Amino acid sequence: MAFTPSSPLDSIRTASTLKGGECLGLHLSTVAPEATTRNVNDERTVGKRRDPSSGIANKSTRKMRNSSKKGKDKQRSNNKKSTKSFKPLKDLKLGSLISGKVVDVCDFGAFVDIGYASRGSRPGTALLHISQIQDDKIDNIRDVINIGNTVEARVINVDLVKGEVGLSLRKPRPKRKDLSAFKVGDKLVGRVDTVLPYGAFIDVGASVNPLLHISRITGSAIENIRHYLNEGDSVPVHIIDVDVDRKTMAVSMLDKKADQYLDRRMSQKMKRYFGTAKETVDVDDESELDYFDQAIRELEAALKER
Repeated sequence: MAFTPSSPLDSIRTASTLKGGECLGLHLSTVAPEATTRNVNDERTVGKRRDPSSGIANKSTRKMRNSSKKGKDKQRSNNKKSTKSFKPLKDLKLGSLISGKVVDVCDFGAFVDIGYASRGSRPGTALLHISQIQDDKIDNIRDVINIGNTVEARVINVDLVKGEVGLSLRKPRPKRKDLSAFKVGDKLVGRVDTVLPYGAFIDVGASVNPLLHISRITGSAIENIRHYLNEGDSVPVHIIDVDVDRKTMAVSMLDKKADQYLDRRMSQKMKRYFGTAKETVDVDDESELDYFDQAIRELEAALKER
């Protein structure tokens, strides 16, 4: 009877017996699977080594994770800053003393961290204007105050609508005089409080700061008023108008003849535009005052804008 192998392994054994090699078939049957497995693993390993995109992808992933982490940390920091608690601005009283650290210095003043809920580009700060640092004029603010300085200042302005706070290091000014204490012709020495395109307001100790119109500063035409006046400057003036009912006052730096000429021309323009005029004033020698024509033209333009 012929032998019928029951499995592939029996076939291999039979073949190896016929050839006289008892262990050959068994050796082949056991070694081949290991070799196959090793080859597959080798191919995987080689594939990983040869694929340059794998390392780049891993590096890119790590970079993205780091970037994402930094972004989250930055966002947490910003959220922390935005949620910083400030005291209500309404609790800040005029005239009170408050201490704080200077966090920024500009040409026009310094910003002081006061811890109250002020708004703007620097939340929680108040402005210490250059004119409020000291009585004497300051040429370079950084010679007087710098970032990191701690100051104790007086609150001189609280604007709840705009969310702004103003500070001062100067002593409180003396009690203001009523306008009735001033008369036309009085000569005074004042300090420039505010400069505007059309003139300046001068602090002369009155309850209302009088206006020094641009036409009353000098005899020549003025293109930029700040070439002549700036906040804090000390200027000699004389009163040319006082209106107690309207609570207004005007001053001039010109001489008597120049003021008379301007008053007369102003009276004419007021009559032309508004139908009323002040009492006209004659000038002894108009030819001496021709150099005021340019100032008058500027005044006419200002009247038209009104």
